[in-house]
Amino acid sequence: MLNKIMVYSNIEGNRNSASNGEWEPITLIELKAFIGLLLLGGLMGKSKKSIKSLWNRSPLESPIFPATMLRNRFETIISSIRFDNKTTREERKRTDKFAAFREIWTDFRENLKKCYNPGLHVTLDEQFLGFRGKCPFRQYIPSKPDKYGIKFWFCVDVNSYYMFDAFPYIGRQPNEQRQRFVGANVVLELMKPMYGSNRNVTIDNFFTSIPLAKELHSKELTLVGTLGKNKPEIPIELQSNKNRDVGSSIFGFSDNLTLVSYVPKKNKAVLLLSSMHHDNKVDTGTGKPNIVLDYNKTKGAVDTIDEMCHKYSVKRGTRRWPLCVFYGIIDAAAINAMILWKKKNSNWNANKKYKRRLFLEVLGTLLTSYLLDFRSKNSSTLHKDIQNALALFGYPRIETELETFITDSARSKRKRCSLCDYSSDRKVSNTCYKCSESVCKQHSVKRVFCINCSK
Repeated sequence: MLNKIMVYSNIEGNRNSASNGEWEPITLIELKAFIGLLLLGGLMGKSKKSIKSLWNRSPLESPIFPATMLRNRFETIISSIRFDNKTTREERKRTDKFAAFREIWTDFRENLKKCYNPGLHVTLDEQFLGFRGKCPFRQYIPSKPDKYGIKFWFCVDVNSYYMFDAFPYIGRQPNEQRQRFVGANVVLELMKPMYGSNRNVTIDNFFTSIPLAKELHSKELTLVGTLGKNKPEIPIELQSNKNRDVGSSIFGFSDNLTLVSYVPKKNKAVLLLSSMHHDNKVDTGTGKPNIVLDYNKTKGAVDTIDEMCHKYSVKRGTRRWPLCVFYGIIDAAAINAMILWKKKNSNWNANKKYKRRLFLEVLGTLLTSYLLDFRSKNSSTLHKDIQNALALFGYPRIETELETFITDSARSKRKRCSLCDYSSDRKVSNTCYKCSESVCKQHSVKRVFCINCSK
């Protein structure tokens, strides 16, 4: 996936270089370092601040940014990064609104499924990626913190919060008929890799319907979800009314489906449909049906991921929706990477509560380490501030033989020039490079060395 992004970005850079000058190709280690700096910027809460502030020379700022790459290079990568071949985009947009990111997103979805096998319970819900720029499928949802943005459907493992699958809601494609049963189609698409696995999916009333529950049952999957009160299949006895007692429950059973109506407060009833439960059991402690308890236990995974993404987000201000989606991918992929790491290293920082912060710090530093190592090998040509920043991360500058000689000469005791007349008594600090005799400027020759020969 990163190789494709690198290729498409260099194509865009070469295309713009005709008017802006010679293009320096983006390498894979630069792209990894770019992602690492985005992660570290999000960890430091700098995503909403200017790029210039990240390269601030203040001692309070992190030296990782100037040590890794120049600010101008970082800005160049942001402006040039692309996720498809722009020359063929218009043709693909005739049939796909998501054409500018489709290829990369398809690879991302495949990698999600390769790396993890979800547990018995998964949940589906929407995630809203805030974006105010121009986008053919941008949504407006006033109840969200970011009122304008791009909607995604997430399938998440309940126990680990691993995002197993996702795809964007782009509405009706060009020349496509009006969509029907959107919620049911989303569930069937995201659950397709799990057909025949006897897993359960927890969903809300946007998706839940009796035909969907029967369809999933035929594919050996179960469902637990809230049900809208406007469904024609709901008996009148299960609707809310002021005569029902608070905490009471009414059950209905039909065709391997269980419908429960629970009254949490006066004159209000919550309806839930389940193909996993086949009884009328009620918890003795809370008085709630087991269906309600299981729903509450397995529903909030997507909300948890959304909260984690917002806490340490790499998303920067942009008017390009593909770049906004790329930022969203990095946030989600970083969470998945931490989950996989903890699965394989269960004792890693076991007693610490801020594991995600530690993981993001390690991940961001590791992604930048390849470029740090490369720059350290050519540090003699870098600015002194960059050399000092590299030294803080374990990459001190190694002085050449000539530089060591010049430094020692500058520190040596002043002596009389060996070639001047004794009576002139001319004291100097310079010494000959070969014989180490003290010489003045009049009796010395200045030589110019290239970087390679000086080593």
